[in-house]
Amino acid sequence: MDKGIRTMRIMLIVSFWLMTGQAWSAENWYWKTSGQLLLKEYRGSAELENLSGVGVFLSGDYLERGNITAGYYFNHSNYKTAGSDVPRDIDESVLFLSGRTNHHPDLLPGRLTLRLDAYYGNDEMRFLTTTTGSPMGGGSSKKTVSLSDKIVVVNPTVSFLNYQKSFYADLGFAYSSYRSDVSGTDDIDIAQWTPTVGFGFNRAYDWLQLRGYFIDLSSSNRVADKDSTSALEAKWTHWFSADAPLSLHSVRLTMLAGERLYAVDSDANALANVSDLQTGAISLGAEWKLSEQTNLLLQGGSETYKSILLNDRYSSVYVYVYVSRNL
Repeated sequence: MDKGIRTMRIMLIVSFWLMTGQAWSAENWYWKTSGQLLLKEYRGSAELENLSGVGVFLSGDYLERGNITAGYYFNHSNYKTAGSDVPRDIDESVLFLSGRTNHHPDLLPGRLTLRLDAYYGNDEMRFLTTTTGSPMGGGSSKKTVSLSDKIVVVNPTVSFLNYQKSFYADLGFAYSSYRSDVSGTDDIDIAQWTPTVGFGFNRAYDWLQLRGYFIDLSSSNRVADKDSTSALEAKWTHWFSADAPLSLHSVRLTMLAGERLYAVDSDANALANVSDLQTGAISLGAEWKLSEQTNLLLQGGSETYKSILLNDRYSSVYVYVYVSRNL
């Protein structure tokens, strides 16, 4: 394990050097590992039943000058068996790589950050099909057919944080490409803009962030005649003092209104790959600082969806666990 982590560190530093053109001392890097678990249950859906997922990440910070992160996550979705025209289950595998550099221009009263995220993954869908015998007789048999969807996402972001850490703004753009080998399923390209503003108040114990999602979709039979969606996400975070009840470090409340489809979430480093409209969401999370090196985040929430092709409305409830440790 230690050898693997050292190898990944070297790969991250080399990648950062290639991106920035700077070779920085390895002794000044600060490293963090993290893992996540996601359990989700769908309610009222004619197709989806549940989802389980795990992920691992390694992140390195070079003082105040930059950061690079590499990760991998795997999600498994179970479908309700309703015939051979819908998947039985789907396995989603995604590699994630992110790099950012910080700059302090004289003309700006704060820090300017350039960030570039990339996702590369695959959705493997398995269908249970029935094969009948020949006309001269013979029974039928069932077999599993696998089909895949190739995913490539590029997500650059430019952001600004003032020196008082009371105001934040960013503008992100994400280009997503989904290429399917499913017969009769069109490929699709997605362009997403995410303007964001954030404000600190209550002596920096509270933070409010507002983010807009403006998504344009290419013509595809995945989304019928839907060519654009828009949504607004509001996220409130409160930090506690050292003598907080239950030893809480912070709590967060997130709400989403509007419509999102094939969204890229740069805070969670996650992709919304279900081709159904997300029409709302609410979640509550709490974070504990278990030690000087280890943090634990527990989050639960509910989401609402609408299937474009089936005109089916349903919801989901989920539990998310995230643990990080400084190395």
